[in-house]
Amino acid sequence: MFKLLSKKPEILRILRGPFKGAKMFLNPAHSKRMVFGLYEYSLNDWLKVVPPTKDFAFDIGANTGYDTYGLAHLLSHSNTRGVDIVAFEPEADRYPELTTPKNWAEYSRSKIEIISKFAGAEDDKSTVTIDTIYNERPDLEGKKGLMKIDVEGAECEVLKGAKNLLQNPDHDWMIEIHGKSLIPKVAKVFCELDRPFLIRNLPPVPFLGKEKRSLYCYWLITLGKQFQ
Repeated sequence: MFKLLSKKPEILRILRGPFKGAKMFLNPAHSKRMVFGLYEYSLNDWLKVVPPTKDFAFDIGANTGYDTYGLAHLLSHSNTRGVDIVAFEPEADRYPELTTPKNWAEYSRSKIEIISKFAGAEDDKSTVTIDTIYNERPDLEGKKGLMKIDVEGAECEVLKGAKNLLQNPDHDWMIEIHGKSLIPKVAKVFCELDRPFLIRNLPPVPFLGKEKRSLYCYWLITLGKQFQ
């Protein structure tokens, strides 16, 4: 528990929540909610049910890798089966928390890739569409995927580059929407596809209060067969 007082990245186990048991390299000064399963906790019920049914995940906007390795842990059923995880983080070199655990024995059954580009509406030197990344990996064809998007306001651009993936109902989506004004634009994509979804806000955690954010955010989560 003394590691939780550190102000530099430490090897930690997630103690509670849907990612419980996952081994990560996190800075405790900024990650206590993650360790105790309280980070974006309004998604916990969905995370416990949907990811374990998937064979691969795209973590678009991976940042320090909390979702990258949390999803690897969930999808692989705690490293009992192999899965594919693709993390998109253009500044990956800045985050040892993201790059360090990649080859740990904890994730030895999984193939974890880090794409050092932005995900967007088209392919160029700094940007790639997630349709392109999927198409370049034929071993993913026929598998069920989870697409997590957290790109600080560029959600619609990422979705423009995912036209083919969006057509497949076997893929579920969790999208952080940065600001209330973007909800109609993101929701419209799934309304036009006749895909059931929910919009979740991020209410304050009892005794801890709200997470510190510069902009109030929401999450769109699609409802697969598990919720129908």
